[in-house]
Amino acid sequence: MGFLIVIGLLALGVWAIWFTCTRLYRASVPRGYWVAFSILIAAGLVAGVWLTLFFDYQVSDRLRFAGAPMPVAFFHLEDGPWIDFVTPPYIDYPAIAANAACVAAMSVLPLLLFRRVFRHGFDRETS
Repeated sequence: MGFLIVIGLLALGVWAIWFTCTRLYRASVPRGYWVAFSILIAAGLVAGVWLTLFFDYQVSDRLRFAGAPMPVAFFHLEDGPWIDFVTPPYIDYPAIAANAACVAAMSVLPLLLFRRVFRHGFDRETS
């Protein structure tokens, strides 16, 4: 079941990046948009890998998650030591790619919003 969630998240992230890229291509945007797109994608991929491998957060007094936006390991406090529950490798490696793709997709969304606002303007009249 976890593998299906990872694959779905990976597909969603890749689709969002592809959608953004095709929207910019069809709009024939200037070169500055493509430079910003490339920088945002690279920064998003690096941030996604970092969030997956090095970021952990405490959900409650006895539970910690490692990895974001989708956790790849869980730690439970049991009478002193933290007991780890790590997902299997066939879920871990695709989860790294899925988290990186999702964070990269979220990082380029402001570029689409910027393009939409400055293409149509703030006070767009409706017919």
